[in-house]
Amino acid sequence: MSITTPNQAGPSNLNDNLGETLHPHSKSDTALTPRQKEKSPLRNVDIDEIILDEIEFDSEIDLLIGQYLESRGIPSISNIWNESVLGINTSEERKEWIEDVERCILDGDYSSIEILISKPGLLKTQTQKSFLYLCWRQQFLEHVENRESQKGFNLLSKRLKPLEHYQPVPYDFYSLSYLTSASTVHDAPTFRDWAGVGPERERLVGMWRELMGSEKGVGQERPFVPPNRLKTLLKQAAAWQISQVESASGRSLKTPSLLSDYRPLQLLEKLYYLIKGHTANVKCVDLVGPRGDIGVSGASDSTLRIFSTDDYSTKHILQGHTSRIWSCASTSSGLAIASGSGDGKIRVWDVSSGACNTVLYIDGGDVYDVKWRPNKENQIVSASYDRILRFWDVETSKQVRTFSGHSQSTLTVAFDYTGNMIASGSKDKHIRLWDAVGGTCIKNITGCLGEITSVEFDQEGRYLLAGCKDNSNRLWDLRMQRNIYRYTGHQNTSKNLIRCSFAHNASLIIGGSEDGCIYLWEREGSSTVSDNSAPDIKKSLPSEASIKNTTSDGNSTPSYYPPRDKAASATNAPNKAIIETIKPLKVLEGHYEGAVFDVVWKNGKLISAGEDGCVGVWSN
Repeated sequence: MSITTPNQAGPSNLNDNLGETLHPHSKSDTALTPRQKEKSPLRNVDIDEIILDEIEFDSEIDLLIGQYLESRGIPSISNIWNESVLGINTSEERKEWIEDVERCILDGDYSSIEILISKPGLLKTQTQKSFLYLCWRQQFLEHVENRESQKGFNLLSKRLKPLEHYQPVPYDFYSLSYLTSASTVHDAPTFRDWAGVGPERERLVGMWRELMGSEKGVGQERPFVPPNRLKTLLKQAAAWQISQVESASGRSLKTPSLLSDYRPLQLLEKLYYLIKGHTANVKCVDLVGPRGDIGVSGASDSTLRIFSTDDYSTKHILQGHTSRIWSCASTSSGLAIASGSGDGKIRVWDVSSGACNTVLYIDGGDVYDVKWRPNKENQIVSASYDRILRFWDVETSKQVRTFSGHSQSTLTVAFDYTGNMIASGSKDKHIRLWDAVGGTCIKNITGCLGEITSVEFDQEGRYLLAGCKDNSNRLWDLRMQRNIYRYTGHQNTSKNLIRCSFAHNASLIIGGSEDGCIYLWEREGSSTVSDNSAPDIKKSLPSEASIKNTTSDGNSTPSYYPPRDKAASATNAPNKAIIETIKPLKVLEGHYEGAVFDVVWKNGKLISAGEDGCVGVWSN
């Protein structure tokens, strides 16, 4: 269905428009002509305006779940659901239960009825309660008829009151309450045609037989449910959510989860701020805490800087390392930062004060990467020049264990979300997966044509992203145990550590490049990529007039990397049918000359580390 804008509506009387202008989504459309109504946009419907019959709604949901269980090929669970919830059972035992209920009604054994009608496959839960109300109602009227007022009152308050919602007609419970002070049933106008104990029991048996389908107790037939109805409804709900926030595109839309409302993907558009201060190239950055209001950067001037991502002011300058900073990482709480340096040390810093709390000494050369263990703010894993991964206890400053297996220097390391698996990348072009508790190598992943500069798990532990020095970033599906996507367009071949990471709930891949740009890819690619998303050349550099900067403490002259055609496709690989090559969705320019080494995204914020000595802050 095409949606027209208000100015595309049909002709109308000019005098009608001189008064109040009617909003196209207004709940009142009486001012529109039939032609305008036909061509005006559909009114947005608020979810609170939808009214459903609660009893029918629950019943239909039960049917949808039953159909879905059958489609999943789980007959045992499906049969239990059909019998216990849907009340679908045609066995001989069921017929005996139906006859037992009839006998109990005729004998006035109402306490046994509650047990019998709860048998699996006899009645649905809602129907059970409705019929049970009628049974207690009959017993109450019999108490009134026999002038057993105390028994009647107890039955009314303990049995009927909890089931008041299931009364057959409005005010029925109110009429029963009136009879607690009456001498006979006929004193209440509602029950003047009450026929007596025997006939009313026969009448209740007739209702029971009608409820069961016939006097013979033939099994209940299930209402027709269209094929795959549950999935269809969920897709319709997702389509409605998407229609509320963005217009439809020419390609398929994917919703990441049914457990949360759809949120449109909003790509960053521009560099909003360049934070200066470092006197050499910035090697690494991280966003601190759950919201990312604080950032940290580490540079070749041997210092780290903690700054605000809101007002871009410097909070602390962390000094203590004697060589370049290769890596920095914050705890999930944002209280501490760990840094790895070329001086062979790991330092742990307090975010609020900027003080160095702990120093971990490594005799293995440069520390290229450090990561905190999830949910453990006293454990760190590090990757270093001597090919060994080290697991540290920060409180005791001791190594818990080491991981050996790479044949060349380890450049990167990462935990999965459980903290029980470690991934490491090395100059030997291999990725290894380790058991963090046992210390053994679980899997050795090969296939990359260059050194591994970064590794990262997604938040569910399904995917592993790796940056490689072959001008590609690669995504492994850990369940399928194979490389499924290859992201190209950027540059990563020289001695630099160019890193990549997940963004926007792992739906995006972001990474730096030696050409000074930031690249964004859709995780699973897109068939429609704008021609403007990947420019041919780096047209311009940011100017002081167009980009606000913090006060600079000095700036070194970065080396220059020639621009690259970012829209060029990668060379066709022999296994192209297996590994899909994905081009950039967007390319962001803004840093001065030199590489972008590191890019981090959190809570809609993105910061970048540049060889120009600046930290970029990006926004929509």
